[in-house]
Amino acid sequence: QLLAQPTCPPQAELLTRLPEASLPSGTCGDGLTARELAVLELIAQGCSNQQISERLFISLHTVKTHASHINSKLGVERRTQAVARAQALGLLD
Repeated sequence: QLLAQPTCPPQAELLTRLPEASLPSGTCGDGLTARELAVLELIAQGCSNQQISERLFISLHTVKTHASHINSKLGVERRTQAVARAQALGLLD
């Protein structure tokens, strides 16, 4: 499974699907990384930080860092807001 194709679309593809105006102010056009999208998808599924850490084989600190970056890039403060914003932008299935 580690060698399987990533399930997240490449960052460039995501950016071409989003109109520039839909990105929050302060977003430098980089968008979310593939790893941040993976974390966001697990957040949307209701996973805790610990569960995300175990599923992605990363430290709890790294999960929290990704979550912080996600919130910052989406211009929100809470994970529920991040999920709602990502759904509105079409980032989540």
